[in-house]
Amino acid sequence: MKQPDNLFRQTANIATPGLVIMEPVLEKNIRHIHAYADAHGFRVRPHVKTHKSRCITRMQMAAGAYGIAVAKAGEAKALTEKPGTDITVAYPALGDERIKTIAELAARHTVRVAADDVYLMDRLAETALAHHATIGILIIYDAGLHRCGTAVADEMAFLARRAQNTPGLRYDGIQLYLGHLYGDTARSPESFDKINAMWGPAYQALCRAGLEPATVSSGSSPSLFNTHKINHVNEIRVGTAYLNDYFELKFGHCTLDKCAGRIIATVISDKVPGQVIIDAGSKALSAKQLLRHEKMEMGYVCEYPNARIFRLHEEHGWVDVSHCKTPPGLGQRISIIPVNMALCMNLFNDFILLKKDGTMVKESIQARGCLI
Repeated sequence: MKQPDNLFRQTANIATPGLVIMEPVLEKNIRHIHAYADAHGFRVRPHVKTHKSRCITRMQMAAGAYGIAVAKAGEAKALTEKPGTDITVAYPALGDERIKTIAELAARHTVRVAADDVYLMDRLAETALAHHATIGILIIYDAGLHRCGTAVADEMAFLARRAQNTPGLRYDGIQLYLGHLYGDTARSPESFDKINAMWGPAYQALCRAGLEPATVSSGSSPSLFNTHKINHVNEIRVGTAYLNDYFELKFGHCTLDKCAGRIIATVISDKVPGQVIIDAGSKALSAKQLLRHEKMEMGYVCEYPNARIFRLHEEHGWVDVSHCKTPPGLGQRISIIPVNMALCMNLFNDFILLKKDGTMVKESIQARGCLI
């Protein structure tokens, strides 16, 4: 499926490499996510680490999002515009500067942090009290990725009780992350049966201890539309699925028409037979790779599905066009779906929002580079 020619007509005057977000596709994805959430009684919490943009955050909140999730405290500081925003810092935010920023935010907003250890909780409590604030805690349940959290019911209950009884903290519930499910595993009933077999007893143990979680928040785009198969979930954290990328496309979690973002690049050399060089390198596409047909790829060229971006330097991309019937020529523009949209959003200062009426608006990426 080729990208419509009007994309290039509309973006003919933007410099390349350029980042374009197509508003109609983004809005369609937002509606799809909320329709799914409404059907299953889920709150929607956009994970703004994917786009790091106030413009897109506003669109998500206007659609009925309950609050936002962030990967870094700095993202919350950059993107929250109204007092009282509901914010989840969705990872164990250790570090003095992070914790200080979280406590400052908690004085003006509803803030919670995902945690899996008493050490972090005690640091959060101490700093929250110093700022006359309260920080909520979501205990991280390890659903199978084995990155953070615990699946041991007694440990979960201990941590939850500690949050409940510690001044400066508030026990808000449980957080799950299903990052180990993608491709066939994200669609297989057995994957969710396996999670429920351990999660169900842990949830019941919390309830018996008087620690029934008010929030059970689950995230990960590949398995997003199967979240209802996980028992007791009442909130979905959604990041990549708003924009989608080549990872989602390759593993069958979206279709091409649901990929909202493109990197527009120009062919700047065709001296080597069967190969062209583009002006988008790792500083535009990131160096993220995918394996397809036993060959590495670093982006999907919409107009030339048989082309393969196989190598990136900082400013240049190598594209194998030997299997293209009519390969792109010198000076021609191509549009690329990046392997990881979130990485690309963090590489640009701004993006072009291509609106429904064909007009273009330059939007800043305010939280770009927020690593703390």
